[in-house]
Amino acid sequence: MPRLLIKKPLGTAVEMALSDELYSMGRAADNQIVLEGSLISRRHGQIKRDGEAFEISDLGSHNGIFVNGEKVQQARLKDRDEIRIGNYVMIFHEGEAPITGVVSQAVETVTVEEDFDNLVSQLTTVARARAAPAVQTVDATLLRQMEKERRTLGLLCELSRALSTVYSLHDVSRKAIQILLQTTQAERGAVFLLEDGELSPQPAMVCEREGIPKSYGTVAVSSTVAQRILTERKGIITADAAEDPRFAHGQSVVLRGLRSIACAPLVGQGGNLGILYLENNRSIGAFAHDDLELLCAVASQVGLSVENAKIFDALKEANEDLEQKVDQRTTELRQSEMKRYQAEKIVSLSRLVAGVAHEINNPLGALKGNLEIMMVMAGRLATGEGRTEKELRLFEQLVKIAQESASASARIMSVVRSLRSFARLDEAEFKLANINDGLTAAVQLLDPSIRRRVEVVLQLGEVPQIPCYPALLNEAFMNLLNNACQAIKQQGQILIETRREDADVVVSIHDNGCGISREHLEKIFDPGFTTKGVGVGVGLGLPIAHNIIQEQHRGSIRIESEVGKGSTFTIHLPIALDRSAPPPPSTARA
Repeated sequence: MPRLLIKKPLGTAVEMALSDELYSMGRAADNQIVLEGSLISRRHGQIKRDGEAFEISDLGSHNGIFVNGEKVQQARLKDRDEIRIGNYVMIFHEGEAPITGVVSQAVETVTVEEDFDNLVSQLTTVARARAAPAVQTVDATLLRQMEKERRTLGLLCELSRALSTVYSLHDVSRKAIQILLQTTQAERGAVFLLEDGELSPQPAMVCEREGIPKSYGTVAVSSTVAQRILTERKGIITADAAEDPRFAHGQSVVLRGLRSIACAPLVGQGGNLGILYLENNRSIGAFAHDDLELLCAVASQVGLSVENAKIFDALKEANEDLEQKVDQRTTELRQSEMKRYQAEKIVSLSRLVAGVAHEINNPLGALKGNLEIMMVMAGRLATGEGRTEKELRLFEQLVKIAQESASASARIMSVVRSLRSFARLDEAEFKLANINDGLTAAVQLLDPSIRRRVEVVLQLGEVPQIPCYPALLNEAFMNLLNNACQAIKQQGQILIETRREDADVVVSIHDNGCGISREHLEKIFDPGFTTKGVGVGVGLGLPIAHNIIQEQHRGSIRIESEVGKGSTFTIHLPIALDRSAPPPPSTARA
């Protein structure tokens, strides 16, 4: 007589003879086979005799009926068929012998937990030599064991080869999950890792089997399950987490309706790293004991790879940080070198100018003095008695020539003084100075050909002395003036104003030249950028002025320009300079 073995995951198996024509199954008390649990419908299904055989049918249940792992609406039962309804496992048997021993292996692995370390140790131990049997027969159990070991070894070799070619944490996790999705009934897999300062593991990688609907939402391991796995280092399989008394009260288990779960800890040399997690939320008892062994074997290898990947990522991050610091330090050294070069250039130029001025001033002073004496003597000779008219004209012309020569000498001496004032040999160090003096000297040293077509108007207000490098400021003013003169193609005017605003001295240099287009305003302080064309400029004047004002004097420079109307450079220099303060940003506005 056909019989049915009925067993809950943690319950006692019940054997039932199928002698009637029809057996209804469900949660309602009037069913012939009463199945309890939230996953069972009131009228879930039925087993009906069809001649000498039996058929099982689904009566429109919510969670379905599975025969040998496949969901069915109606199926003819064969000997040893495994039926899963909710959290129940039933084995159909057509023979007369008791079936409890036959199906014990099938049902005992539905919900199980194993010590992770012991299980991995068994899997990694070299197979012991077995004594040859007395007869030329091979035990079926031994064949199954050898086939299982061969399969596990093959997968581990494949995983080992795959992990040997990847180094990032992302790639290691993804490859491990993909192999497990290919070899088990898992619908989704994830690697959860313990981050620094976190008490519960967080998902680092989630992969889903192709064709699985995306309505499952985010993956989250039950805190109850995670605590048990990490604390006791257990590899765990549960056929139906909602009905499993170990996890049924976990909040995430209830909220997400978790069913088949397989988990194993990820362990490295430094301790727990996280959890390797598989789930199937559409089937009850989707994982077998062989799956747990494979999962633990993969987890043991992935744990070491994850630890190595973390070290690799940390080294990569440290290397990138070091490269960034090296680049930053190199930039600082270049800027410092540029500042030293600029200061040395100013000092060398100042010494050269001072030497030339000294060499010019001495003979020029003697020449001017001699000319003045000659004028006096020629005047006296011209007023003497007995001079002819021709002699008088000659003396008058001689006096006039001497006066023009003396005036030219005075002009040369004035230019030399302006040159010395601009170079400021005695003011190359940081000291108090009046910027009006520097602006006046810079204007006097402009090219005479420029001054003939460009009118320079000075409107210098009363401003206090400021702490500065006078020679460097003079160079900045000269660069700005030259830029303004080059912007004026024909006749034009440059207006220079100084004033005090709160804690700053303000210098304004306005020209009515061609102006600067909007797309060029953001680049005018970039070294090498120029719009003047070949042979007119090299694009260093404004960047040098910008560096002197902003970097070395903690000031700011702002430009306002309109094409066809001219440009205005406004400079703010602090009266009380704090050289430790960061420089303010420069701005450009059209």
